[in-house]
Amino acid sequence: MDATRRGTLFLIGGGLLGGSLLGGGLLSALLGPARAETVGGTLFLNAYATAAASPDYGVAALDGAAEVRFTTPTPGRAHGIVVHPTRAEAVAFARRPGRWFMPLSLADGRPGPVIRAPDDRRFTGHGAFSTDGRLLYVAEDDVPRETGSIGVYDAMDGYRRVGAMPTHGLGPHELLMIADGTVLAVGNGGVITHPDTGRAKLNLDEMDSSITYVEVASGKLLDQVRLPEEHANLGIRHIAALADGGIAFGAQDERPVGMLQPLTGTHRPGGGAVRLFETPDDELSRFEGYIGSVAADKGKVAASSPKGGIIRAVGRRHRRVAGVGGAARWLRHRPGRRRFPGEQRAGHPPDGRRGAGPAG
Repeated sequence: MDATRRGTLFLIGGGLLGGSLLGGGLLSALLGPARAETVGGTLFLNAYATAAASPDYGVAALDGAAEVRFTTPTPGRAHGIVVHPTRAEAVAFARRPGRWFMPLSLADGRPGPVIRAPDDRRFTGHGAFSTDGRLLYVAEDDVPRETGSIGVYDAMDGYRRVGAMPTHGLGPHELLMIADGTVLAVGNGGVITHPDTGRAKLNLDEMDSSITYVEVASGKLLDQVRLPEEHANLGIRHIAALADGGIAFGAQDERPVGMLQPLTGTHRPGGGAVRLFETPDDELSRFEGYIGSVAADKGKVAASSPKGGIIRAVGRRHRRVAGVGGAARWLRHRPGRRRFPGEQRAGHPPDGRRGAGPAG
């Protein structure tokens, strides 16, 4: 995160909360990407970076009034955050290509042990718990084989690595449990990276993005779907579960900015081709070719673009939820309330550089 103003802390998740559009309100949608119900009330968790030449990174927990409940430093820039289903704990994942993930207490933000990636793997930003909370599944790149993998970690034994299975795709990003916890849906962005070249995308001419459905018990591929050939330069990164058993997805356009194409859609395992949402060109252009998060609630789907500063409902009604620009994304702390360490405000920078959200 590049920071240009003193006394500022930037929320860099740019995410949407499942259930936030109807239940938690617009504030919930702005603050994502993780929501936790605790004894003290609802918490919204997001990665942050301090405004400094060499920023500090961490996870911030805010309540429904946008007051900071706690902040937890992380070893580097975080991306996805997942909440444990049965205990007051969350896990933050390094931005891709990452070398760590870290649990933290939802009671007070106390960090747990930092879990490091094996030498031949790099974490890619997201993870998902089993429905009983015993196992954590982490999206990762298998570097030597240039393919996607899911690392399996024992959440009851200090997040000890106990196995791995393929995603059956390239460049996995977000994954989530569906089908009552028996299937992992994976958004495979289709892009190969390598530790020697950082975040450089090495195969854009031959990228191969897909959604895969992996049987948890066996690692077997149950279904795989790709976008139509004319949209082969879209990388599917972020996904959300739908009530009908399918998923909604958001994509990143790897072509030059200004070449408009649909960025959101839905799919059901075993249901054939994807359904792409139609979006008017004037609004589609505001996404700037980048979907940073998707969320679903009661049949409605919303997508956000931290680059474009927009949150929008997509699907049947094609109804715009909100355009989120500089001033609208600033959240001021009240006098006497707890603040981020050394900071005065939280939000996206007001300098027009809204591309500082997660780069998937």
